[in-house]
Amino acid sequence: MELETLTQKFQSYSGLVLVFFIAVHLAGVICAGINPDAFEIYASNLHSSLFLPYAEIGLATTFIIHIFLTFKKVLNNRLSGNKAILKTRRNDYLGVLASKVQPFTGLILASFLIIHLLQLRFPRPGDNLELISLKSKLGDVHILVLYSLASISLFFHMVQGIESGHRSLGILNQSNSLNIRYISRFISIFFGLSYLIMTFYLRFK
Repeated sequence: MELETLTQKFQSYSGLVLVFFIAVHLAGVICAGINPDAFEIYASNLHSSLFLPYAEIGLATTFIIHIFLTFKKVLNNRLSGNKAILKTRRNDYLGVLASKVQPFTGLILASFLIIHLLQLRFPRPGDNLELISLKSKLGDVHILVLYSLASISLFFHMVQGIESGHRSLGILNQSNSLNIRYISRFISIFFGLSYLIMTFYLRFK
């Protein structure tokens, strides 16, 4: 039981790190829409930083750990037939739906990340060409659909992940469960909708 608890905490902490990265990345995307020149300067400085390779290794490790632990948790729940969480949330239709589609949203997000990195990181466009390259990729309808699905998947994944993370860390209880649920839904909507809007804004700007 202690090992299982520790595993759940590692999963929650890794998810928290990824949420922080998503927030920072969103700030860069919004900057690209508001001030393209400032964004290109920021992108050039970021990619010339000596600390970037170490940050990328850390993020990649966190991402792999999160995927592995999430997959392990889903598999264990399926094998044990554990439906306790869904029963306690029987009136929370969005939460139940998010829990059921979690493996699919995770798969979509992982696929998106791989394609996104291959488009804009390996190899990286030249200086002052990153935004132009992104717009060019979004000109492909299939890529536009993938980015849109990733934004929607992010919403559902965060709906499930934030509340589940609080539960795993022992923060969620009967007195604060509704407040945490409302806050998690607001955060999920904000990130998912922001990425979706910026996808179409950058595509058609």
